[in-house]
Amino acid sequence: VVIFIEVSNSETLNTVEIQQTISERLNLPWNDAEPIAKRAKFLIKALTRKRFVILLDDSKLILTTRYREVCFQVNAQRSLIEMRILGNDASWELFLGKLSKEASASVGWLGSQNDTREHAMKIAQSCGGLPLAL
Repeated sequence: VVIFIEVSNSETLNTVEIQQTISERLNLPWNDAEPIAKRAKFLIKALTRKRFVILLDDSKLILTTRYREVCFQVNAQRSLIEMRILGNDASWELFLGKLSKEASASVGWLGSQNDTREHAMKIAQSCGGLPLAL
């Protein structure tokens, strides 16, 4: 199945239109009342049963994956940019830089029993130094 979708160059994608086009191309029922996330799960399930290609016209795509093999499977290795994991200090700095002012103030407090800071450090460590996760 070939699904061709014209995507405008605007900064935001019209997710509903894209989902509707895919549904129409697969002859699937459409329910306006369903939330986008539920519709997405339904479409993914339907697509896994088919061989398909989705062509998005007028858009640039960035594929992110933890596995290099995925890039080779979709022939995206020509512009492969490998992200390296960050060290503990750099991970913590990136994590702190993404917090709101209120959260940052709470985490930055250096009291001896700062549970918030301890939890924040555990969360940052659980990201394994992956910039996108942080």
